Amino acid sequence: MRELLHNFEFLEKKGFKIADYGFAESVSEAIDLANKIGYPVVLKVPLQIHKKKVGGVLTNIHNVTDLKTLSKKMVSALESKGISFDGLVVQKQINGVELIIGLKQDKTFGRVILFGSGGSLAEIINDAVFRVCPISEKDAKEMIGEIKSKPLLADEGVSLKELVNLLVDVSKLDIKEMDLNPVIANKDGCWIVDARTIKE
Repeated sequence: MRELLHNFEFLEKKGFKIADYGFAESVSEAIDLANKIGYPVVLKVPLQIHKKKVGGVLTNIHNVTDLKTLSKKMVSALESKGISFDGLVVQKQINGVELIIGLKQDKTFGRVILFGSGGSLAEIINDAVFRVCPISEKDAKEMIGEIKSKPLLADEGVSLKELVNLLVDVSKLDIKEMDLNPVIANKDGCWIVDARTIKE
């Protein structure tokens, strides 16, 4: 079960930026990947589940010792919950503003795009706006201006042009449902670090 990897590959083929990552079938492979990618890194299970709720993601891992210790604890904890998987995704830690971009099927309006505050706050502060797909650059700029966390984008020096392009491009995807959460935005760009998709 490697849904996350399939989603990343799908998005990469469409030209989207994914934070540098690799797949490891063992702790030793995870260490090799982390050395190649460069610390700090994130460890996560490659499943389409709410990873933080079940302990399936670990962030800000800065060295080999922590990677060894934390990965073993995570695997043990998930197995005790009956969650089976065949390896771990090692991904570059990206810091910045956490955003969510999604595609949904609305009974009234058809396919819509969602944009708002992401990460663990997505379900707590209810900071999201919607538009019918596909959207224009003008629509994207309006969406960015409507979210409560807009000041954080300015504080982080986020490239609004890149964020606008990302929203427009996502709105054009021929896909039934998708959640990109989080998308990390900072002065250097916007990166997708997790993705859940339903393609049919």
